[in-house]
Amino acid sequence: MPLKDVMSPHVNDLAMRRACEELLYIDARSTPRTRSGRVRLDWATPKQQVLQAMLVTCLMSSSQAPHPVEHPGKRCLSGIQGYLNVILSRPDVLEVYTNTACRIASRLMPVRYNGGHIAGIPGLRFLNHTKRRVRLLHLPTGARLDLIESHVSSWFTVRDMRRTFQQETRWHDATKMERLWDRPDLTRDEEAHKELWALKPCTPLRSAIMTRAMSFWYKNDIYPDWMPPLPGTHYPRLVWDVDPEERQPKAAHIGALLTTSPIAIPGAAFHEHGADDGLLILGAGGVNLISADPIARVLRRGPS
Repeated sequence: MPLKDVMSPHVNDLAMRRACEELLYIDARSTPRTRSGRVRLDWATPKQQVLQAMLVTCLMSSSQAPHPVEHPGKRCLSGIQGYLNVILSRPDVLEVYTNTACRIASRLMPVRYNGGHIAGIPGLRFLNHTKRRVRLLHLPTGARLDLIESHVSSWFTVRDMRRTFQQETRWHDATKMERLWDRPDLTRDEEAHKELWALKPCTPLRSAIMTRAMSFWYKNDIYPDWMPPLPGTHYPRLVWDVDPEERQPKAAHIGALLTTSPIAIPGAAFHEHGADDGLLILGAGGVNLISADPIARVLRRGPS
């Protein structure tokens, strides 16, 4: 057997660890691994995949294309990506490292505005917190989300975390809204949004994109909007603006990153339709990747 064939698994593993550090900002010591020590990014169980898939549609949005559960007059969901440091998918929990765990929780946990509008993730519930973690549970799926403080001083205590959490969620007590995140059961208003956590052919693909979202936002400085299929078409769209002067990557580059690089989505394929358009496929699900001129871009948005 040629020496290169014997060494290739280790070489590939080293390349993936380095890519995780460079593209996803994951420290090699924190990268999830198999029992044999191999690096692996996609650990999510089916219920965790549903939560991760839902988060992609919520966080990959903008003020121009707000998500249906965005806060009125605010950019709470679409602005969250600016606070994130590392995203790690584990079998029973999605770990998100941030410098503002309580603030992110306050934007993700659901509230009901006067008139019945739900803002935040319907069904998301506060479990508890430590001095570093805010633990959240999604009732309909049973999936878990932990928001973790990336840097905590030795003097910071659980009491300090409780105080910070109370301060960051104080705006939920305004007369125009009602907290839902401390309810024991799913409310009727939240149930009306069950399409958000419905299992779909593109759920595993969206989940995998969430695991690699830092490569969009930070490494490549692009902020995609998740959009429904155009009339008469089948696949949803992930669309972002490309400023020619900034040299942001086009769809073909991101498609290659997600299918041929060390952080490729296992089993995914990309069918290029030109530099600015292509279809990313995983199993029965797919999404059109579209890099657009901001002037020519036509925004359409609906439930994912």
